[in-house]
Amino acid sequence: MVSPTGTFCQTALPAWVLAASFAALQVPEAFAAARGAEAAPAVGAAFRAPYRPASDAEILQEVPSLADPAVGHMRDLRERLDATPHDLGMALDLADAYVDYGREVGDAHYAGYAEAVIAPWLAAPKPAARVLVTQATILQYRHRFEPARALLGKALEVDALNAQAWLTLATLDMVQGDYAAAGKDCARVSASAGLQYGFACAGNLRSYLGQATQGLALLHQAETADAKVPVGYRAWIHGLLAEAAERLGDWPLAEQQYRAALKLLPRDNFLLVAYADFLLDRGRPEEVLGLLAEDAQSDTAYLRLALAQAALHKPDASRYAWIMAARFEALALRGDDFFGREQARFALELQHDPQTALDLARRNWQVQRAPWDARVLLQAALAARQPLAAQDALEFLDKTHLQDPIIEPLVRRLRAQVQSAPAGAQPISQAGR
Repeated sequence: MVSPTGTFCQTALPAWVLAASFAALQVPEAFAAARGAEAAPAVGAAFRAPYRPASDAEILQEVPSLADPAVGHMRDLRERLDATPHDLGMALDLADAYVDYGREVGDAHYAGYAEAVIAPWLAAPKPAARVLVTQATILQYRHRFEPARALLGKALEVDALNAQAWLTLATLDMVQGDYAAAGKDCARVSASAGLQYGFACAGNLRSYLGQATQGLALLHQAETADAKVPVGYRAWIHGLLAEAAERLGDWPLAEQQYRAALKLLPRDNFLLVAYADFLLDRGRPEEVLGLLAEDAQSDTAYLRLALAQAALHKPDASRYAWIMAARFEALALRGDDFFGREQARFALELQHDPQTALDLARRNWQVQRAPWDARVLLQAALAARQPLAAQDALEFLDKTHLQDPIIEPLVRRLRAQVQSAPAGAQPISQAGR
């Protein structure tokens, strides 16, 4: 299902389901490229110069501790796979552990580790369905949606009742706004995994179709259907309930559900970022600083820290935004392009560059159409005073009837501006900008 987090990894499923800008700071390369302009460096030469620690006691980066049970579990699985390198089951267990841990800490490197583990079996003439689904999940994590779909199709040819494949396909359809297809996928989830998972799938889908009240009821059914489900499942359902409550503007219920999810998975990066967004929307940035204090290595969490610093007018706000710009540039240099929504938000709220934000948000909209993607596009179009640039999103929202107390006022403002636009005006993409 769609993760309730609203982050760059919004589409990822848990493994238990899948087995500070200075005044002179210039636009980062990724932003300049979105405008079709010559890329400008994100940071100055001083930042680019090699850094030499003042002493051996200086901490440059924190790495996962061997005392962490999850790290110990991955290490144990790695040793066991090394001892039995042809054990597919062990390889898939290790790959799932890497995917799950990467999701928890917000580090995409672990998806790469998982990919390397299953590579020999993926190269086989007829890969097992579970191998194909695991690789599809990794591609989905990277927002390579079409290759992920192709692998899921192959997996379902091998095993038509593979519940994980149907869940992942439903996720892709929801994130990309194909709700009719998602409904069919959810029906297949029920047939292959049982009503409990079917309720969760359908309840999540209803929250995007103007039926959030019905969605909440279905999600409550999914929550109570079986008390013996894994902790990860219960946290996932609480997160979906929080998202559905936000669609209805029921802030107390949403907060209750976020807290319940985080009580079960206190260090889950997706849940932490989603709750941080909730707190920012509620005008509670000080709480974000405490919530994410130990998660600064996650890029998505760091962006929320930067937003909270700016909202509070903290002395370090410019440094946070500068470092965030450098992180985006580093991602662009690595070829990672699945942060479109976060980049657009950064350009709009921290760099105060609505045109770049609009260009990025429109490009992102071509890839994914979750509520946060629509919200960022609408906000950017308003800030750039180009309402017609969001016309596609407005038509999509008309069609889907999304309920959202934050998005709906944006829609009304943009529709009013579209109606008052000069006759013959066209969206930027059609006007040859």
